[in-house]
Amino acid sequence: MFLKSFLLTKISVILRLAIIILFFSTNLFAEIRNIEMEGRIRYFSTLVDDLGTRYDDTRPGPALDLHFNLPLTDNLSVKSFNYIINYNDTTSGDETMNTEFNQRLGLLYKRKGTVFYPYGKILWHDENPKKQVDSSHLGLVIQQYFSKDVFVSGDYREELSDGAVLAGVRHSQRVFDLRFHKKNLTSFADYPVHLKLGYAEGVNLRGAKSVRFDMDITKRLELSVKYVDNIGKGPISSTLNSQNQDFLVGSIGYKF
Repeated sequence: MFLKSFLLTKISVILRLAIIILFFSTNLFAEIRNIEMEGRIRYFSTLVDDLGTRYDDTRPGPALDLHFNLPLTDNLSVKSFNYIINYNDTTSGDETMNTEFNQRLGLLYKRKGTVFYPYGKILWHDENPKKQVDSSHLGLVIQQYFSKDVFVSGDYREELSDGAVLAGVRHSQRVFDLRFHKKNLTSFADYPVHLKLGYAEGVNLRGAKSVRFDMDITKRLELSVKYVDNIGKGPISSTLNSQNQDFLVGSIGYKF
């Protein structure tokens, strides 16, 4: 418990320092011109996140990924990941259209083949049905590169908000996400195919294994297929058939 508290305290201090550096830098406007942007528009078949959470009977819909990077030194930068997802919740009775905003902001530090990324995360919705609860987290991502095309990543985050409560059990307080990445695994019809293997587990929630293939059709157009095996762990999830399902998710995206 002491180690966890110490880690979260340090991450919080680092994030505050990053904000102070940005707003009080004498070269702020010059630095803004150095912001790098990466974007992607996606159209998905259904919504299933890496924890195996199925967004009810979600119909196909669009998503926007918009990420920003502000270099501070050769090894240090401010990194922001932003995901905006529009989906149709068919279980609410009135087929409510929701927009989910998933935002991360942190400091990214590179040292040789290792990357450290302490961050703060906010998840919120314009419409807020009971199963899509707004939340906030502090977390730390560590990536280890073995070559340009092969690396592993571990993501640990802990919730700051109250989170979702189902049958008296609070969910998503702590999440651990482990992934293996292999770029250029093979090719299909001369199109490069990339592999991502994942295992994610949330305390009192569920565990999920995932396999994802991304194929570059062109430099900007990509096709993704993801299989998610929801293990359904936890005091409640293990007894619910709806939390022990397998999913096959497809999406097509355009990078800009």
